[in-house]
Amino acid sequence: MAGQRKNCPSNGPFQVKFLADMGISPQTVAFLRKLGHEAVRLPEVGLERKGDADVIAHALLHGEVVLTFDLDYPALLALNPSNRASSIIFRTQSAEPEWINLRLGETLVLLADALAEGAIVVVEDQRVRVRRFLDL
Repeated sequence: MAGQRKNCPSNGPFQVKFLADMGISPQTVAFLRKLGHEAVRLPEVGLERKGDADVIAHALLHGEVVLTFDLDYPALLALNPSNRASSIIFRTQSAEPEWINLRLGETLVLLADALAEGAIVVVEDQRVRVRRFLDL
């Protein structure tokens, strides 16, 4: 199961469940909640000291999309076809929550289908790359 989505963009508002890695600011979690998404950080669910594989397993079990700056996630997801939770990886010059929130606000509605189907999304300063699990 990839990221759960309650509605699709063409039908109006949509909601994604997010699991924010430790490097993701609480401000970004609050921003996502304000947009109507479910979002939690690792400490809120007792995962702050767990390894990446445990975080991915939790996200998969709960239908969450992992938000991270950690470049290990794409490799873990690509190498384990039975344990794939969608993930958004940020590769930006700035990790400031204002910039991350702006990039999320600009791209989330465009990514809804890919995240629901299962994908690794890389958000950069000037572009977004989507790699659907079906393509791997």
